Amino acid sequence: MRIVVLANDVVPGMGMPVAAPGLRAWGLAEGLRGLGHEVLLAVDAWAVGQAWRGAVPPPRPRGCVVLAPRQVSTLARTRGFDRLVITNSNHIDRIGDLGRCQLVYDFFAPKMLELAENVGRADQEAAMASLRERKLQALGRSSAIIVNGAKKLDYAREWAQLAGRAEVPMAVVNPGLPPLAPDPAPTDRLQIIVSGYLQPWSRPGAWVEAVLPLMDAGLVDLHLIVGEHWASRYDSARASDLIDRLATHPRAVRHGLLDFEDFRRLLSRCHVNVDVFERNPERELAMVTRSLVALSAGLPTMHVDFTEVSPWIAEHDAGWLVPEGDVTSVREILRSVAVDRSLLDAKRAGARSIAENITEPRVAAAPLDRLLRRGDETSA
Repeated sequence: MRIVVLANDVVPGMGMPVAAPGLRAWGLAEGLRGLGHEVLLAVDAWAVGQAWRGAVPPPRPRGCVVLAPRQVSTLARTRGFDRLVITNSNHIDRIGDLGRCQLVYDFFAPKMLELAENVGRADQEAAMASLRERKLQALGRSSAIIVNGAKKLDYAREWAQLAGRAEVPMAVVNPGLPPLAPDPAPTDRLQIIVSGYLQPWSRPGAWVEAVLPLMDAGLVDLHLIVGEHWASRYDSARASDLIDRLATHPRAVRHGLLDFEDFRRLLSRCHVNVDVFERNPERELAMVTRSLVALSAGLPTMHVDFTEVSPWIAEHDAGWLVPEGDVTSVREILRSVAVDRSLLDAKRAGARSIAENITEPRVAAAPLDRLLRRGDETSA
């Protein structure tokens, strides 16, 4: 089957830091290719222009094109593509007649809940109305729906029903990320890492207060990769103040935003990924990509106990689940592994198990492959 996957953001291989939407589209493309499909990964040219600051165009990975979303429909018709997969509804207004090419809608993130947390936006009400209209329009055109994690299934079903498309085939398709063997640094101190873009729906939890005394005691080094995405419209002053308290500590290294491969190499050389944040409705349904990237690199992860990723960590013994405000638990767990590094062995094996059995791209894309092939048989 010939498939176009439309990415709303830059993807790995373009020499730039990536975010969750670009990783989602790239992972789908990699998985579908591995399952025998011909896949073109189309990256939004406007997003590339916002993210790239070079004097010449950025590199493009194999099977990737950069184009304006309005060009996608012409490309699909003239080159005989069978399916177009879109991540959320960002570009549905620009996608015209697809001919025989069928639209597949990816419920990647609960965008309405993200907007609801962005209380600083002056245009929030208008943005919510516009997003609702786009979402219903995209679902109304879709021949199939995929959902980024089982926890969002009810959310997706409600939207499909609102769009009058309750009968459209739907499948859970988890993120695809190639496994990377861990290579932890042989250091005296425990190497922990905290990463992610500052967003209004993802605010730091108990880890800030927990980590500082461990750094003071010389038990841990902190690698910090926290910044603002090019599309951010969030007043991040509060979060920035917390981050700055850590970044100025002599046991902290504040890295700039890295491209995907360099980021994963850094992850693979650390001992513990810390991803503890405050609870809200968006985070309840979130597929926390940054934690999955760490797990795909074999990195044990400390995580909250209420997301899509939480039960995977528990079932595979790939880290620790903590309440978002429990400073004592975060501190004591990190102290214990700082003193006895052998406690990480089983956790590292659990992270590899998630990487191989859940997020490996072909494994992750298998439900989409079945959905596409079933739809192809039905339409034949």
